[in-house]
Amino acid sequence: MRNYSDLLNILAESHITALAYSWASEEVKRLMNYSDWFNIFQDGRGMSLAFQYAIAVLLLIFGYKIFNRLIFFSVYKWGLVKLKISIQQTIYSLIFLGIHKHNHQYFIDNSSEKILSQTRRMIRALEEFTDRMVDFHIFFYSIFFMLFTISMESIRIALGILLFIIFFLLIQYRAIEWFKKYQDRTDRLEDDLMECLSDTIALKPLSTFQRENQCFAERNNALSKSRTKQYLLLYLIRMLSLVVGVFLETIVVRYGITLWGRGELDIGTIVLVQIYVFRILNLIVKFGWSIKSCASAANEIGEGLKMIQTPREIKDIENAPSLRINEAKIRFQDVDFSYQDEQLFHGLDFEIKPGEHVALVGASGSGKSTITKLLFRFYDIQKGKILIDDQDISQVTQESLRSHISLVPQDPILFHRSIRENIAYARPDASDDEIKAAAKMARCDLFVDHLEDKYETLVGERGIKLSGGERQRIAIARAIIENAPILIMDEATSALDSESEKYIQEAMAEVMKNKTSIVIAHRLSTIMKMDRIIVMDKGKIVESGTHSELIQKPDGIYKKLRDIQSGGFIK
Repeated sequence: MRNYSDLLNILAESHITALAYSWASEEVKRLMNYSDWFNIFQDGRGMSLAFQYAIAVLLLIFGYKIFNRLIFFSVYKWGLVKLKISIQQTIYSLIFLGIHKHNHQYFIDNSSEKILSQTRRMIRALEEFTDRMVDFHIFFYSIFFMLFTISMESIRIALGILLFIIFFLLIQYRAIEWFKKYQDRTDRLEDDLMECLSDTIALKPLSTFQRENQCFAERNNALSKSRTKQYLLLYLIRMLSLVVGVFLETIVVRYGITLWGRGELDIGTIVLVQIYVFRILNLIVKFGWSIKSCASAANEIGEGLKMIQTPREIKDIENAPSLRINEAKIRFQDVDFSYQDEQLFHGLDFEIKPGEHVALVGASGSGKSTITKLLFRFYDIQKGKILIDDQDISQVTQESLRSHISLVPQDPILFHRSIRENIAYARPDASDDEIKAAAKMARCDLFVDHLEDKYETLVGERGIKLSGGERQRIAIARAIIENAPILIMDEATSALDSESEKYIQEAMAEVMKNKTSIVIAHRLSTIMKMDRIIVMDKGKIVESGTHSELIQKPDGIYKKLRDIQSGGFIK
C-alpha cells in the first residue's frame, strides 16, 4: 500500500496545490496591489477569498483521500500484491528444482551450509528486489509525469531538470558497481561466520573453543569493517544527492523568478515548478537509498542464479524413456571409470541375477561404494555399459532409475519430522498399519513404544535425538515400505549392537526376498548367508563365491578378513 500511496500523494497533492494557486493567481495579484488592500478587506472580499480557497483545498484533499482508499487500495491489494506473490512463488519453484537437479558431485564440492546460506539470501533478495522494482516504477513514472507537466509551461526548465536526473543516475550507476564489490566480500564473510556456527556441535567435545572463538572474532571484525565501508559509501551518496539537489533547486527558483519578472510565467506555474522540483529531489534521494537494497538484492540474485545454473554433467538424453523393471537383473559390462583423473575401474565386468543377494567386500577404497554410486548414475562411466534388465541406465530417466532402487546408507538421512513421516517418506500414501508393520520388521518398535509421543516423536535435525542404531533402523523401515525391486545396503548394520544386528539380519532376510540385493559390509557376520560374495581390491574383482567357498582359499583375501574377525568382533 505504501508504494502506490506515495505515487498518489505526489500526483494528487501537487495537482491540488497547483490548481489552487492557479485558480487564485489573479486574486493574489490584486491582493499584491497595495492600493486595493483597504478596499478589499473593507468590503469583505479578502475574507471571502480566503474562505473559498480553504474550502476548495479541503474538498479536493478529502475527495482524493476517499478515492485513494476505496479505489486504489483495491487495485493495489488484488493487483500488485497478487502479482508479486505469483512471481515469488514461481521463482521459489525454480530455485527448488534448480538445486535438486544438480549432480551428486556438486553437493560434494559445495558445503550444505554454503548452499543453504545462498538460497536464503536469494529468497530474501527476491522479496526485496520486487519491492524495489515497484519503487523504481513509481520513480520513473512520476518523473515522466512531472517533467511532461513542466514542459507544457517551460521546456527549458524541463530539459534542465532532465539533464540533472541523467547526471545523477550515472553517478548512482557507478555507485552500484562500487557497492557490489563490498557486497561480494560481505557475502563471503557471512558464509564463513555461518560455517563457524554450524560446526558448534561437532566442536563441543574437542576443547577448541578458544581457537574457534579467535577465528570467529577475526571474521566478525572483517565483516564489520566491510559493512562500515558499505554504509560510508551510502552516506556519501546521500550527501551528494542533497548538495546537488539544493544546487538544482536554487537554479530553478532563480530562473523561475527571472521568467516571472519577464511576464513569461505566472505565480501558479512557478509554484507548480517549485513543488515538482521538491518532489523530484525527494524521489531522487529515496532512489539513492534504494540503490543499496537493489544492488544488494541484484547481487544476491546473481549469485543464486550462478548456483542454480551451474552446468550439470549428468543429464537425461532428450525424450529419455522410463526404466521398466521385469526381473531386476544387473549387469556391469566392460566398465571403465575414472574419478578426478584417477582410474578406479578398468574392464569391470560382472552380473547379478534377478533376486540374487550379493555382498561386496574389500578394504576401504577398493571400489565397493563406487559401484553403487554408478548404479544410481551419480557419475557417468567412460566406457562400457551398466544394464538393468538389458536397459542402459544412461538412456533412461534418472528419476525412474532411482525410484526402482532402495538405499539404506551407512549414515542414514533423517528429516526434522516425526518418526512416522520419516518412515513413510519414500511412500507418503502408506497406511498406519503398513508403517507400523515396516517399523516392527526393522525392530523400530523396540524403542518407539517407549517414547512419549510414539510415532509422532520429532527426531530432530538429521535425527540427532536418536541413537545411531535407532536412526539406522528407521532407514531400514523406510526401505521396507518403499518396496523397490533393487535394494542396496551400505554398511546398514555397522551402527548396531550385536543384539540389534541379529534382529536386523532376521528382518532383512525377509525384506530381501524376491529382490535383487547388494550389501556392502565390513562385518562379515552380516553377509555370511549371501548368495554370492564379491571381494574387491583396487577396483578389481579378485574373488567371488559363497562364504563356504571363499574360506577354503588359504591365501584368499576373504579368508584373511575372516581370520581377523570372529563372530563379528575384532580379535
